Amino acid sequence: MEDLLKKLVYTGVGVVSLTAEKLQEVVDKLVDERKISADEGKKLVDEFFDTTEEKKKEFEGQLSSIVEKVVRSFKFASNKEVTELTERVKVLEANAGIVGEVEQSEKKATKTVKKAPAKAAAAK
Repeated sequence: MEDLLKKLVYTGVGVVSLTAEKLQEVVDKLVDERKISADEGKKLVDEFFDTTEEKKKEFEGQLSSIVEKVVRSFKFASNKEVTELTERVKVLEANAGIVGEVEQSEKKATKTVKKAPAKAAAAK
């Protein structure tokens, strides 16, 4: 999804860049042919860039809204929630390690207890 949005933005930037270059070429040609004055040409180019900047800001705002809606729809965990869960997992892992040690100690004790009566009975 992120790659698609990046490609869309880069495509838009590329189109605007090409359009700006072509506009500048056309304006330069019109000025050279004296169909418009240099001031009029500069005004046309400046208006184009001003309009482009406004449209860019509108697009970014709309894109941000869309991204926020998409992110909310996925119900991603917040940083706080991830941190809390990480801490809980650490506690559980630590407790599991203790439980594992206790279980191993109990198994060893059980084996020792089972072996002891057999030796005691054989000694009698």
